Amino acid sequence: DSAEVSRRNLEGFIYHVSYTLPTHPVGQDGKGPVSHADMLKMLWDLGFRSPQQERKIFNGIRQVIDFVHQFEEGRDDLPYEIDGMVIKVNSIAVQEKLGMTSHHPRWAIAYKFKARQAESKLLAVEYQVGRTGAVTPVAKIEPVPIGGVTVSSISIHNEDYIREKDLRLGDHVLIERSGDVIPQIVRSLTEKRTGHERMIGFPTECPECRQPLFKPEGEAVWRCTNINCHAQVVERIIHFVSKDAMDIRSLGDANVRKFFDMGLLSDIPGIYTLDWEKISKLEGFGKKSVDNLREAIEASKAQPLHRLIYALGIRYVGETTAKTIARGIRHIHDLSELSEEGLMQFEDVGAKVATSLHAFFHNPDNVQMLHELEKLGLNMQSQQAAVHGANLGGQTFLFTGTLSKLKRSAAEELVEQHGGTLLGSVSSKLNYLVVGEDAGSKLEKARKIPSIKIITEEDFLKMIES
Repeated sequence: DSAEVSRRNLEGFIYHVSYTLPTHPVGQDGKGPVSHADMLKMLWDLGFRSPQQERKIFNGIRQVIDFVHQFEEGRDDLPYEIDGMVIKVNSIAVQEKLGMTSHHPRWAIAYKFKARQAESKLLAVEYQVGRTGAVTPVAKIEPVPIGGVTVSSISIHNEDYIREKDLRLGDHVLIERSGDVIPQIVRSLTEKRTGHERMIGFPTECPECRQPLFKPEGEAVWRCTNINCHAQVVERIIHFVSKDAMDIRSLGDANVRKFFDMGLLSDIPGIYTLDWEKISKLEGFGKKSVDNLREAIEASKAQPLHRLIYALGIRYVGETTAKTIARGIRHIHDLSELSEEGLMQFEDVGAKVATSLHAFFHNPDNVQMLHELEKLGLNMQSQQAAVHGANLGGQTFLFTGTLSKLKRSAAEELVEQHGGTLLGSVSSKLNYLVVGEDAGSKLEKARKIPSIKIITEEDFLKMIES
């Protein structure tokens, strides 16, 4: 909403340039910035707000550390919140030599300031039940501002954590935002106790369904083992429809809870049999909203198998593991026929994950749910297995720039569906760099490695079709 953005009067600091045209020489060789400092100055001279005034260049790490400490002392005088500084190699040529991992550049590192702390009072503890049955205690404290955010709830993880921290109801506690993001209790201020504080008693029954809790050997978390527990059912549905799972937009957390409380939705298959007549009578659900939700639900039926496997919320099975499993089977029901030893044949699947997978796919209720979803039209087949010849098999791909015909995520899915592998950075292991408009530094790096084939989006689509 551009009007809302305008009203908020947002500001941004621009601190990096990926590509410059030869018609705008900046560096010593007239071809572009040769250092990070050049970059910031160029941005500043062009009218952007860059950290040109704040940045410093040093020749030794001791000077860097001294400056960071000095800057930290003045952080409260800034008109905005910061949680640290970034230390970078100045030379762009050296940056390119150092390269990047799939997660971060090797030529930059964040120096985090000490977490901001504040004092509050522990008023109560509530217990939340997650989709895997884990019961998590949440401390309710007197609201206190820390670093621009008012904190009133803090996860206190598990029973052992409560005992180790010696937390009691009524305690004055010291809290901080770890990394200036996640609030946590540092310690209880025992010197301020009056004798009226009370011990925190961890429940022996699920706070939602009242079934006995169970703590597996070697674990710190108490769990509700009732798979029909309403709290777990709701959380499983929320996970199933989430962006990285089945990606059913408009059916987020709030609507799932609303439909569940109203009796319109009771389980995962129920997503595909919603009573649209009743929903259309609800406040906020006009014709367009209902049509959008119906379309999103219908579109989710065609999601690739790895998304469905991840959406099932199987313990220890994240997105990467789900993709690995989907590549190794033809149909989801194949997993019901595998032993734990057979499941461990998948790449990066160890004993713990195999045990969890085996338990899920040998549970009659789960198998029945999958059959219901199949009858409702959901894709249960590995698209990679369905592709004749897997024509990208053994090849590695990376995308850079803006694609004109495909979204980046769709192009990456095509690679995996046709047997190819995605890489996170340019290296000698890369076979193809697919280049879109406004390609950045990846293109320059790829040109320096003769074995990498640089192709256009059109070339890539022809490879898919062949």
